[in-house]
Amino acid sequence: MNERVKKLSEEIRRLAPDEQADLMDELLVLAIRDPDPNVEQAWAAEAERRLDAWERGETDAVPAEDVIDRLRSRFPR
Repeated sequence: MNERVKKLSEEIRRLAPDEQADLMDELLVLAIRDPDPNVEQAWAAEAERRLDAWERGETDAVPAEDVIDRLRSRFPR
């Protein structure tokens, strides 16, 4: 890691957790500027497959609140 990156890392560690999360979101957007069309197509097909399975009654949906609660208990701030 070069000195510039080390300094940035030190500054990031001093940010509040919500600021770190915002920065992570921004970095992810920058990293995925030109998404792979094959990956995008595969995810779209997977979403359709899951929706179709749900509509046929082959799978259950989990309320978003339950998912968020589980994630918060697994990854506390």
